[in-house]
Amino acid sequence: MSDMHRGDNSFSDEFAPNQNIFLHAANHYYENGFELIENGDGDELWEHSKFEYIYYAHQDVFSVYQKFHEKGRLHIIYGNHNIQLKYPQIVRRTFDKAHDPYTDQWVEFMPGIEVHESVRLRYEDFGKDIFIVHGHQGDAMNDTFWRFAHFMMRFVWKYLHIIGFRNPASPAKSIIKRHKIERQYRRWIERNDQFMVVGHTHRPKFSQPNELPYFNAGSAVRPRVITAIEIVGGTISLVEWRIWPNPKGLLQVDRRVLDGPIAVSKYMYTQR
Repeated sequence: MSDMHRGDNSFSDEFAPNQNIFLHAANHYYENGFELIENGDGDELWEHSKFEYIYYAHQDVFSVYQKFHEKGRLHIIYGNHNIQLKYPQIVRRTFDKAHDPYTDQWVEFMPGIEVHESVRLRYEDFGKDIFIVHGHQGDAMNDTFWRFAHFMMRFVWKYLHIIGFRNPASPAKSIIKRHKIERQYRRWIERNDQFMVVGHTHRPKFSQPNELPYFNAGSAVRPRVITAIEIVGGTISLVEWRIWPNPKGLLQVDRRVLDGPIAVSKYMYTQR
């Protein structure tokens, strides 16, 4: 799962309307033994100077994360909007302890958790990897010049997007920027003969075995829907979690498979 952009539950928090959908999905994955890989931009640290604001707003989500972490099944990758987490001292300060607003005490949160730039899932049968990375790397404004983009987001775009303006430097908001970055992904995949799962653009993508093995988990900030990539039992699928009315008109969260499942081995055979 990718690009939650958890905020402080204010008007600029795009994750807040989908929190209950995410909770339902995360609990499903926990109860069914999945590993949870958060593929970048989990917390909106560009807009918010203190993680505590995000923690207070989404304690239910973080309680599920704690359960995954205690079982050794939570893997966090940093993206551009939480790129500060590439520094170990910031990871320790952010995740080792959290302030409980009810007891006014600092309590253990996720001590010892590591945050990575990428994760590789080794497919032993073929000696190849599934490479999971957020995907902002090589996007100059969101990688090399991230400090400037961070400043603009916190003090300019945070307020402008509340009233409807779109950030032209964001691939999630600009179709032109998104397509440019996706072309870069495909060139990199072809050049390196690498199966890759990314986020960053917020556009879900599921490739077929006769195509370059490029997959995108999408995001958790589309209206009333969250998308995810599932890898289970040697297969890969693109799924969505969405609020639907049942036959009685009651709203409920349902999981729907958008594409797949397809055996991962079919992509390994076709890699050039």
